[in-house]
Amino acid sequence: MEARLRELHPDLKISLFRDAIMGGLGGRNEVTRASAPTAGGVQQWFKTVEDLRTLLATVQWHIHEQQNCPFISSPDRAISIVVMTGNIETGKNGFEDPTNQAEKGAVAENFVQKNIQLELFNRKSFKLAKENKKETQVWVLLYHYDKALKEVRFELSLPTGFDNKKITEWEERLVLGSIPNNPADFTIRKDEPNAPATVDVEPKTGTF
Repeated sequence: MEARLRELHPDLKISLFRDAIMGGLGGRNEVTRASAPTAGGVQQWFKTVEDLRTLLATVQWHIHEQQNCPFISSPDRAISIVVMTGNIETGKNGFEDPTNQAEKGAVAENFVQKNIQLELFNRKSFKLAKENKKETQVWVLLYHYDKALKEVRFELSLPTGFDNKKITEWEERLVLGSIPNNPADFTIRKDEPNAPATVDVEPKTGTF
């Protein structure tokens, strides 16, 4: 799995995604009984997005948005990553493929269609993107918090099908593992802050 991640980009490692997912769990566990009923899930997504983009921005990846959808793209624009919550099939090697939990609109449909166009070149698509630096593959960091098992499962996957506001097909799925969660003994990091990292935030141009 590590080798495949490095093929996508040398900066990508399982530990990086695990750190982002752990950060999201920390956000989830900070909510209280007084919080809104959906606060745990919302805070988990906010913090997962923030931590993933912050970690990759320190190695010169580019933070940008498209119609308020947060992306992080490699310096050569060959690959971009977006974070989504997934359904219960997320992170499993079962009979059913996962899909996004929340309905998605035009932005998701647009990047899935671009992935489909790239895949028409079969396995040459990623090489083409890297050489021409004109097209970007958008991968999804998909995660699911399983309340019954008290764990979060996560994967990095390439969507190539979209219908009725849901991702319906994946060209490739990299199942990255799971992290158990017990809020009673979950330790939220309280490190002393270092000097703030330089983060490259790009204007909202509507493109990658």
